[in-house]
Amino acid sequence: MEQLLVVPGIFITLLFLTWPSAAQRVPPVACPQYFEYLSFNQEYVGRIAVRHDPRYQENTLSVQFSQRSRLNSDYVGSLTLWDDEQVNKFNLRNGNPIKYRIDFPTPEELPKLTLVMINDVVLCRASPYPPSSVTLSLSHSLRSTTSPLFIQQPQFVQQTNVRPVQRPQRPFWQDTFVEPEPEERPTFRIPQPPAPAPATPPPSPPASSRPPTQPSRAQPRPSVVPNTSVQGLTQLGGICGREGPITSPLIHHGTQVRRGQLPWMVALYERGGDGLRFFCGGTLISASTVLSAAHCFLYTDRNLPANRAVVSLGRNTLDLVSDGLLREVSVLVLHEEYAPQNYTDADIALLKLASPVSFGEFIKPICLWSENFLLQLPSGYKSYVAGWGSDENGNVNTRVAKMTDTDIVTESECLRNLRSTEGLRLVTPNTICAGNKQAAGPCSGDSGGGLMLQENNIWLLRGVVSAGQVYTNRCDLTQPVIYTDLARHIIWLREKIWL
Repeated sequence: MEQLLVVPGIFITLLFLTWPSAAQRVPPVACPQYFEYLSFNQEYVGRIAVRHDPRYQENTLSVQFSQRSRLNSDYVGSLTLWDDEQVNKFNLRNGNPIKYRIDFPTPEELPKLTLVMINDVVLCRASPYPPSSVTLSLSHSLRSTTSPLFIQQPQFVQQTNVRPVQRPQRPFWQDTFVEPEPEERPTFRIPQPPAPAPATPPPSPPASSRPPTQPSRAQPRPSVVPNTSVQGLTQLGGICGREGPITSPLIHHGTQVRRGQLPWMVALYERGGDGLRFFCGGTLISASTVLSAAHCFLYTDRNLPANRAVVSLGRNTLDLVSDGLLREVSVLVLHEEYAPQNYTDADIALLKLASPVSFGEFIKPICLWSENFLLQLPSGYKSYVAGWGSDENGNVNTRVAKMTDTDIVTESECLRNLRSTEGLRLVTPNTICAGNKQAAGPCSGDSGGGLMLQENNIWLLRGVVSAGQVYTNRCDLTQPVIYTDLARHIIWLREKIWL
């Protein structure tokens, strides 16, 4: 998973950093995995990159240098942060190295690095110059008010040298820009629930497991206030987002999902007189709660009540005869701010299962977004989406779920690339856009599925599939897909979730 993070004010600086020339007198470096000399405006600076220990709110970096000659003043140099606050917060939360800049007291004579230590852990040590040399000691303490998203034991491993960043000649999204055919008129709409041939109805659940009779209409503004136990949410943190023995590889283009991968994926079925019919995707976020898109239940002339929805769990296929579970839905809650006119802004539905599920290898919840994670994702940040929707071969649904990677597109890039005025209206501060060069992504039938992030083998739910560009009967995935950004609704989710 590779991403390029460009920060205004830093990008230009990096362009002018060069490696020291062979003619200069540069001391040997005992630990190039942590330290390097760089030439900056015809003077040398040092750069250190080390990971902080996530167990401490305050980490202190201590470095020492040995200089052959004595100093002409009391100034021994300075040790400061290389990047700005936003980049440092991002790196701290994701366990990335923190970079520091060292300015030397005598630029014409470079001192030799002899010690690098983070807190009480010595990362690097080297012999000082012979007697009559001077020891330069510098330190910097960095205090973090937030905990990293994924706590790990500190790992001090070799870091690759950071080379000057090269500006791409053109943005990645221009590589697959395809103009619509003249005879087609683009429309921007939600992926409509498909209408495949009805599946063979499964055996009815025993009477003891059936939910009580529910009202016949879904309520977009329900008064139900679910359980909000903080202890329950904390317990989910030790279970959520972890796959079983079968794990999802980093992918490019689409690939089939095997059973055991993404064990939080669920398929939603509508109960009718002719059996069950698949209509949308969803994501398990607790033992009793599935998250999907509100437009799957309420949109123009569609109004699907809770008692006609059925949830399939523990399956990678739409074949209900295969191993897995079926659960009735006892309560349906649509976001109070959801409206079909601007549905992407709060396109969220919560389904309460008639009875909680037990977690195992094939059924687990995904983790919800945390304030400790980055809110503004940079352009090109890798994310993933999966579902059973229509494919490039013209199939209304795929029998086995497919998954693809997709790159985050910033709001300004998303607006610049959409060719439909309706699509422009659907991009709001509460949405997030994503797409990829291979024009792979969600289509009709994938609504309600999750936009997922993977960090250190933990999966996180960031968005829900809401809208995409459609030409006649095909999806135009050369344009970004719009997701409702769940990070913007995290307080609402925590208040409404059933544990």
